[in-house]
Amino acid sequence: MILSFPRKNEFYLVLAILALAAVVRAWGIGYGLPSTYCRPDEDRLIAVALRLSPSDLDPGYYLWPGLPFYLSRLLLSAAARLRPALSGGSSLGLYLRDPAFVHLLFRAVFLLSGLATVYLLYRVGRRLFSPAAGILAAFFLALSFLHVRDSRFAMLDIPAALLAVAFFLPAAAILRRGRVRDYLASGLLLGLATGVKYYGIVLAVPLLAAHFSRFPAGGNRRSGRLSAALAAAGAVFFLVSPYTVLAGAAAFREIRGEILSGQFVTGFRLLPEITTPRGWLYHPLFSLRWGMGWPLALSALLGTGYCGWRAFRSGAGERMILAFILAFYFALAGQRSCFIRYTTVLLPFLCLATAVFLDRLLPRRPGRGLLLAGAAILLTVEPGLRIVRLDALLSRTDTRLTAGSWMRENIPNSDLLIFPQPLLWVRPEGHQFYPHRAILPPGSGPEELRSLLELPFPGRKWVITGEHPLAYADLEPGIREMLAAAGGPIREFSGLKNQGRGAVFDPFDAFFVPLAGFSGVADPGPDIRIYRWE
Repeated sequence: MILSFPRKNEFYLVLAILALAAVVRAWGIGYGLPSTYCRPDEDRLIAVALRLSPSDLDPGYYLWPGLPFYLSRLLLSAAARLRPALSGGSSLGLYLRDPAFVHLLFRAVFLLSGLATVYLLYRVGRRLFSPAAGILAAFFLALSFLHVRDSRFAMLDIPAALLAVAFFLPAAAILRRGRVRDYLASGLLLGLATGVKYYGIVLAVPLLAAHFSRFPAGGNRRSGRLSAALAAAGAVFFLVSPYTVLAGAAAFREIRGEILSGQFVTGFRLLPEITTPRGWLYHPLFSLRWGMGWPLALSALLGTGYCGWRAFRSGAGERMILAFILAFYFALAGQRSCFIRYTTVLLPFLCLATAVFLDRLLPRRPGRGLLLAGAAILLTVEPGLRIVRLDALLSRTDTRLTAGSWMRENIPNSDLLIFPQPLLWVRPEGHQFYPHRAILPPGSGPEELRSLLELPFPGRKWVITGEHPLAYADLEPGIREMLAAAGGPIREFSGLKNQGRGAVFDPFDAFFVPLAGFSGVADPGPDIRIYRWE
């Protein structure tokens, strides 16, 4: 039985939830294409994968483990074979000729992994608790704003969440039977999860919780099985990310400088001026508030508290869920660069904690299924409405594409393009194909721009800016005043309404799409202004 329906209807409910999850994730999947940088980090995954070859498997980039790059290289090779006329048999050739196809292919694969996470969460909830808990957890994740948003992009947190949820299936089997193969399967998935994102190592904590719940103090610990699981995890990690180990000092320096120091000590190097509370406070108040929606986030807090209470009253399943939530939260607690997407892996387990709490809260009486369904709908109205606004916005054309189209029609290749801002993400699509480009270095002001404009050049000179509330699009005030005094832009492509008043953005992410306050945004992207200098 589930929600007072027979087992056959359980299948249709799961199918309906997966269909809902697919629709809200696939709507707007083509956002920003053919630009390769409207969603940051997608281009990095593909660029590093393209460098790999059978003779050189060292990614040379160690901030992410190696497994995503190897799988991406296999996907690129398969895509090149599917379109030989366009690719010439080369993955790089395919990417250069049709980057939109490659990005769309990656996004489709990641979307499928997001849907698989929704389904496996149902399986985990059903196995550890009850059919109702599984179905509710899947429904909550299907409409969790952050998971919906990033499932349509090639963001590694999505497959990391998939592997984290999948890990709990053999870990749940440890609770029931404790067989060697259950331990080895758990170790395998622990190694794979860590091979996608380093924080996958946190899954070792629920593995310990499962083991000691199965073999409590004073009994037969079967420590050899636990050791075998941990050894399998280490071996699998080495196999899928060997150069994290083999690169030695180079990998350690990069991880120490960018992850350990950048996240926990100095802050994000691109935005050192941003000051936010540490992760222990920022993630509950901001990341979960906007990533789940405040009704779900508050319910997840209650659900986590309930799991804590049950964990001390022989609730083995609750103990495993609580172990992961607390371990992952403490891993994020000291962060200074608090990207909202870092909490993506937490979402399935917070959804499950909420589902377990609701399932246990409502008494088993006639009409219980309708009460659970009503509660689930009430908790997802707020994120659901924002998801609809998000999907509609992602279906619109980004200002960088609109500006790039205008440039191709109105600015000849012989002219000079000048960008006063150093970061790529504020520039129109196609700017890279203009042979004459000048980019002012960080810290430049009106004097440097004026000196550049006074240099002799046979063609026209154009100054192009991109402004936005995000700090990535900051324009030096003196440059803004200088350009305004010269007569203003001849063309403007505005994404914001009323300067984006009321819109909420992730301040750490160069993603010009809001988390909330969609009435302050007309189109995705920065406000691009094009000035012609006579």
